[in-house]
Amino acid sequence: MADKRDMKEGAVGSERSADEIRNDIVARRESIARTVDKLGERIHETLDWKGYIGRNPYLSIGIAVGAGVIAGAILGRRRTPSERIVDALVDKVSELGDDLRESARKVFVRTAAPGLFKGTIYGIAGKALMQYLQSRAAHAEGDGLVPESGWRDTRSAPTNTL
Repeated sequence: MADKRDMKEGAVGSERSADEIRNDIVARRESIARTVDKLGERIHETLDWKGYIGRNPYLSIGIAVGAGVIAGAILGRRRTPSERIVDALVDKVSELGDDLRESARKVFVRTAAPGLFKGTIYGIAGKALMQYLQSRAAHAEGDGLVPESGWRDTRSAPTNTL
């Protein structure tokens, strides 16, 4: 700021000689060169990773290990070819099972009337009940609890007892 004021005063008041202006330019150029050199040295010191590792070897190893762990977690483990083959087979078998299940569902829905399933269950239950009752009757006759003429198979021809 002071330099700008000096320049304005010099322009307004007395004229500066060409030598003074040249000397001023040379001085400023040298000042800028020194500043740039200092800045370059600071940048070099900051980015000198070899010197940093030499001064802090254990910290450097810790940082490298941490970076490796983070990179490994981000990138993940590569699967082996056999793992990829097994995964592909599992996917295909799963798709095949889904397709078969869907096909069976479509066939059952198309061919079976709503009462067919219920009728089948009633038929199976009725048959099981009839077999149970027949077996109980057979055991009761064998134990002498029921008269022989009473509990007979109704499917056989009727006998004339008169």
